[in-house]
Amino acid sequence: MGLSGSKVSDQMGDVAGKWNSRDVKGTQSELFWRIVPDDESAFETAFKENQLDYVFTSDKLVYNPVGAPGKKYNLLHLWRDAVNGKTALPVLEVMSERGRYVVMMPLGAPGLHLGDNHGSKGTHLIVIKTSRDGVVTFNDLLPTTETETEDFEYRLRILETAYSLLKKNAPLEECGSMIVNKAKELGVESQVGIRQLLVTMIDHLPDKGGRPGFTLMNEDNVDISEDTTKVSQMLERVFTDPSLKLFKAIQPPSENSQVIAHIHGFLLEEMPECMKETYIDCEEILKIKKKYHSMVPSPSVEPHSEPEPELEDSVEVDRGTELVRTDTVSRT
Repeated sequence: MGLSGSKVSDQMGDVAGKWNSRDVKGTQSELFWRIVPDDESAFETAFKENQLDYVFTSDKLVYNPVGAPGKKYNLLHLWRDAVNGKTALPVLEVMSERGRYVVMMPLGAPGLHLGDNHGSKGTHLIVIKTSRDGVVTFNDLLPTTETETEDFEYRLRILETAYSLLKKNAPLEECGSMIVNKAKELGVESQVGIRQLLVTMIDHLPDKGGRPGFTLMNEDNVDISEDTTKVSQMLERVFTDPSLKLFKAIQPPSENSQVIAHIHGFLLEEMPECMKETYIDCEEILKIKKKYHSMVPSPSVEPHSEPEPELEDSVEVDRGTELVRTDTVSRT
């Protein structure tokens, strides 16, 4: 999928050079916790004073919040909505000793980069850290401590779990208390499957024409976001199609409009050519990071670093009720 291992390594080296060329030193987590607000504060000054513009260079970046109070948009709105419990389309909440994580369908135009007339846009999900606990990253292609790399791997397995739940149309109580509470707000019974709740959440999205807004394009390149029957049919089709495989990828910092690490997932037969230069295979990134950590001792200035755990066939997650062990879907 996408770039070869050597090209991924080269790209990681390039962004590491930009990150390390900054006058501001320290780990991603240290900087994030120090400068990133949870409210709609202006961020341009902190962004540039800490030379994040050396790394995040997309012309899509909006530094300072714009729009109506409480609904403002900028490069931190994904983090801000999540940490304040306002994620619009959540499908899985995981709570553990590491913190809180949420898998969601993104706002804007899910699956945009799959290109026109693609039938899998309704499978586009992302996973992010959503609490001020432990470690966090701006982008997982950048240099990470062992603990940050472990968190990257943990988020990958959470994303796999979310797809497993959607494929079997799991009852909402298996998806976390946030999801159950979202259903209550919308008058949906908790016994309903997660796919049906997703249809209802999309139907109730306010201001779909605003920013970031929401459109869901089908294989005919028609926006079906206002047609609940067609949305339901799309989700039923793509999440029950055994020919579709899970692809997990991130974009480099040069492509980001949000500066909180977010892993993308798609169910596809194969990665479209139009995405191969701008989306990078997360398992390849993880492999390179683990190899690096095995060769280079952790500096003493990174007190949170710890040995990388062995991979298991399952991941322990706490979905807001009790700690449970769930089988992950097969890795791709």
